[in-house]
Amino acid sequence: MDAHTTLRNAVKLGGSLMVTYGIAFALQVLMPRILGPTNYGQYNWANGFSGAFFVLSAMGLDVYIRKEVAVRREHANEFFGGTLLLQVGLALGLIGAMLWVMRAEGEPPEVQALALLLGTYQFFFRLNAILAAVLHAHEKVDGLSVAHVVMKCLNGGGLVLVLVLGAPLPWLAAPFIGAEVVKAAFLFHLTREHAGLKLRLDVRSTVTALTAALPFFINEAALATNGRVDVSILGLVGNKTEVGYYGAVWGIAGMTMLLSPILSWVLLPMMSRAAASSQEEFTRILRRGLEGVVSVSMPVTLALALGAETWVRLLIGEEYLPAAPVLRLLAPIFVLTYVATVCGSWLMAANRTWTVTRTSLLAAVLNPVLNLLLIPPFLRWLGPAGGASATAITLAICEVVVTVILVSAIGSRAWDVRGLAVLGKTLGVCAAVTAVHLLLGRLGLDSRDLVRGLARLVVDGLAYVSLILLTGAVRKDEVLELVRKVRDRRKPRAASGPPPSEARAA
Repeated sequence: MDAHTTLRNAVKLGGSLMVTYGIAFALQVLMPRILGPTNYGQYNWANGFSGAFFVLSAMGLDVYIRKEVAVRREHANEFFGGTLLLQVGLALGLIGAMLWVMRAEGEPPEVQALALLLGTYQFFFRLNAILAAVLHAHEKVDGLSVAHVVMKCLNGGGLVLVLVLGAPLPWLAAPFIGAEVVKAAFLFHLTREHAGLKLRLDVRSTVTALTAALPFFINEAALATNGRVDVSILGLVGNKTEVGYYGAVWGIAGMTMLLSPILSWVLLPMMSRAAASSQEEFTRILRRGLEGVVSVSMPVTLALALGAETWVRLLIGEEYLPAAPVLRLLAPIFVLTYVATVCGSWLMAANRTWTVTRTSLLAAVLNPVLNLLLIPPFLRWLGPAGGASATAITLAICEVVVTVILVSAIGSRAWDVRGLAVLGKTLGVCAAVTAVHLLLGRLGLDSRDLVRGLARLVVDGLAYVSLILLTGAVRKDEVLELVRKVRDRRKPRAASGPPPSEARAA
């Protein structure tokens, strides 16, 4: 794998994601304010409910493609047509199942309509993830970056229009469906042009690919339990207002996951190539990847946790202040998620996919059990946002279990002396900044006042940067080298033949 190509692709994808996440963040702020906790809770419940069903339609193919098509460029043509036909049939069945469950539960007609429409959106979203995986495997991401931005602009503009016009609840799904349909048409064009993707039916190859993708499929379905089913349970056991609280602060916390798609899109193909060529490079990518995600995610997580009340008051309004403790509970989860993502990618590239799958299945069982046990008593003990707090605690427990198991499965190869030193120094700096934050509170910078709360966070940030550079947890020379590589990413490479990945594919 050419590291410079990987860096350029990561920068391109990261640039487009910065734009799309900026639009998404604006929507995450706008929607809760306009809809209020109850209506926003109904929207979040419908979105989580449809997502939990339609995770089945992806069949694990996007992860399988990043792993296998990265080293066998023509492989996608052998199964794509057959799997697409199967996805269409499965989507129709899932729509029917969703309708039956919602009618049995007595959901209001507008919530039923919204969930069914969001199910249609989920089908195209999963299809686009598969098409994007083909482009990632072929290292053709320029058009994909454009597609991300165009899709999010269409989605964001349409959603703002729906909110401003005060359209009925089901209309919230229309911008999502329209944007994904446009994106699907564009990605079909890109995959045909850059990857030579063809629609042909080969039953044997389709069955072979689905069988090989089975562990990825089970893993993805299990992960949906953590990310989707918990919201459905919260809405059924608790109420839709609790879902509104949880969804609103999750929208703030979720912005810390900017790097997650880049890790998924870039890391697995890169690790798969490294595993096929050099075990030393394979381990090096793992260790530096873990070091990098710790360095990047820790300060953002710390800022969310320390300034929970300030962020809620600033971004989504006083109406959601009961959910500030939920944001504080969610904040540490994202460090764990990044570490688990890197370790999971390494294990998959090392052909230990079932290790990842079994771990996800364990979390999938643990999550609903803990939610069912914790939501009712937490609602009684804490009142508003008590159920949301129970769901956040459940998710945190599951992420701790998953991360510990995956890191343990890799063993000593996961961390070297340098990585452990960075981890230890970063945790020490976080503890010191937390002490500074508490001291500032005693000195009068109270988070109950927005201006003072923001001033307190600025001081926290300055303290973090100073300490992180002073302790050497982040190396200035490496930061400058990365900046230099990003700046020079557009310079043409010397014509010394095809990169190793293309030579192997040939």
